[in-house]
Amino acid sequence: MLAWAKTWPLVAGLPLCLLAGAACPAQDWNADTLTGDWGGVRSRLSDQGVTLEVVLRADLLSNLSGGRKRGSRYLDNWDFKLKADAHKLWGWPDTTAYLHVISNHGGRFHDERVGCFMGVDNIEVHTNTTQVFHGWLERRFLDEQFSILAGLYPVDSEFYVTDASGVFLHSSAGMAAEVAQTGVNGPSIFPISAFGIRAKWRPTPKLYVQAALADGVPGHPDKPRGTHIRFARGDGSFALVEIGLRPAEVDVEPLRPERGVPQEPAIRAHEKYEAISKYAVGYWRYTPRFDDLTDIDALGNRVRRINRGAYFLAEQTVYRETDDLSQGLALFLRYGVASGDVNTLDYSYSIGVRYKGLLPGRDEDELGIALTRGHAGAKYRRAAATPSARGETALEITYRARLTPWLAIQPGVQRIADPGFSPALRDAWIAGTRFEIAF
Repeated sequence: MLAWAKTWPLVAGLPLCLLAGAACPAQDWNADTLTGDWGGVRSRLSDQGVTLEVVLRADLLSNLSGGRKRGSRYLDNWDFKLKADAHKLWGWPDTTAYLHVISNHGGRFHDERVGCFMGVDNIEVHTNTTQVFHGWLERRFLDEQFSILAGLYPVDSEFYVTDASGVFLHSSAGMAAEVAQTGVNGPSIFPISAFGIRAKWRPTPKLYVQAALADGVPGHPDKPRGTHIRFARGDGSFALVEIGLRPAEVDVEPLRPERGVPQEPAIRAHEKYEAISKYAVGYWRYTPRFDDLTDIDALGNRVRRINRGAYFLAEQTVYRETDDLSQGLALFLRYGVASGDVNTLDYSYSIGVRYKGLLPGRDEDELGIALTRGHAGAKYRRAAATPSARGETALEITYRARLTPWLAIQPGVQRIADPGFSPALRDAWIAGTRFEIAF
């Protein structure tokens, strides 16, 4: 069965400062990367408004039991990122240029070993290739409250995203499964993006409204390798809108100030801390219609249906450690529905927790536990050639250990229940480790 692994972890997308349209802090290349400052080249480019990043994510996965068959596979994803301040380079005020090339290699672990529908690993692709993933210009207006972006743009970099789920390796940790399954060649998400336009308005630091319109068929369905930008007749478009609340800052009382000790002017009465806190709703739709899975008209042709859906997400930091407010426990929930007339899944949901800095002395480490359920729609089950389960469920437990600023190792285990909705396949147990290196 075809699996939909077209999602992307937030950590492989854009820096948060870039997504917010703000200036990113200066980077210490010698400390933060394996290859350093390249003899001062990176620092000189940064002074001119250009930032270069190279990141490798390499995964070793093993199906220990269940699924289709036992066995191991290697997967990797290379990110080559270039961000440019167009004001410094060309004199274009409040403008950012971004280019992100990805290169993916590895076996088809999810369908050959596990037989699952939602995927297992968020860097797995159907075809090994190198291609442009992001390639756009963004212009900000009205004191950066409003922005317009145009170019090759994957919508999963900003839409339907929760920060707390970024640590997980399962495919649905990026774009949710009920959206990732849709379209002729998928929507504009990892690993194939389409030309699109995105507008964002932030009337207050806590409220945002964003909308995007992208080509309805990313890339070229018959040419999976390389970058393809085409506007074929009948492709139509994929549109989505999201409205959300996201507090920019949380005021925190100072930690037990000593009575009678004078406070220096630099010490404010309140500290400010940016907590994980986001609540959003969204709606998406394709302009072309799709074949119904079961219904036919009087002439024996498939009835054509609208392909659309909606979603809700919430995440919140519920506990912060007193000695370091960046550490603590965050919860997240995502739930979305899709047209069961034309899609395999008619809804999916994910719930989970992420704890940063759980172990003493491991302040940057992250522990994550998440449960994802994809529900097979009634029409899909009626149309299936053999009896099928009502859905597929994935449980993941993972721990990301940041050993140095440029190296992280992340072991994890997954249990896939009812893989591929097939009663003939036993539940699969999967173990794996991710190695993340910033060059």
